[in-house]
Amino acid sequence: MIGLLCLGIIMKIKIDCTYNLGDFCNALPVISGLSKYKNEKVDLIIRPEMRKFNGIKEFLTYQPMINSVEFSDDVFTYGGIIELSSWTRKDQSNKNRPIETCCYENWVKDKYKIPFEVDDDFELLIEPISSGDMGYYIIGDRWSTKEDPGVDTRRSSSVIKNGADLKNVNVTYLDYRNSIMLNCNLIKQTTKPFITTFTGIGIIADLMNKETIVCWDEDMRMWDGHPVEYDFKRHYYGNRKSKLINVKELEL
Repeated sequence: MIGLLCLGIIMKIKIDCTYNLGDFCNALPVISGLSKYKNEKVDLIIRPEMRKFNGIKEFLTYQPMINSVEFSDDVFTYGGIIELSSWTRKDQSNKNRPIETCCYENWVKDKYKIPFEVDDDFELLIEPISSGDMGYYIIGDRWSTKEDPGVDTRRSSSVIKNGADLKNVNVTYLDYRNSIMLNCNLIKQTTKPFITTFTGIGIIADLMNKETIVCWDEDMRMWDGHPVEYDFKRHYYGNRKSKLINVKELEL
């Protein structure tokens, strides 16, 4: 049954520009900033393709600024909806802020003239589930089409598994069929750095303020006409705990 979302005391925000997990999560500091500026929680409307991320609704509603999450094909929206997009200018008002986050900020300020501030101190809250540090490195690699037929194939898959020498290192790879919250627990509980590549879970780890190593391979040296360092700045905070490294230089 299709429900109704309309203008009320809770702010309504719709993100229709992406269903990529990382690009989507780059909007969360903006949403948190809007929530604090308006002193309202948010009813969030997301694309139906995001159903593939197990537990996405529960993960988002665990964040203090989110009141509810609905897929856009489940609701009829009308009234004062803020449509959030990153398809706009890339000017950075804060050089440490991810470029993608700045795009969402610029969209709101240009289209809606809302004089809010991005919540650069925003950190994802993680519900305790797992039993503690298991003593091994947690790796969030990119899945291949064998593991996920719907994976974005524009980038290499299994970057760390194929590119790093880890044969003598105790590691475990995240299973993205798990809920997002469970995987975030594994990332949070380990005392070791989280190892990942250019995939959504790395951006989530950055927003958890977790020490994170982001690996790249030669296929990623240039992306959309820019070097890999620019792509890192596009998605990661410059003053948190993430760093960029060539996968061949990864030493654990």
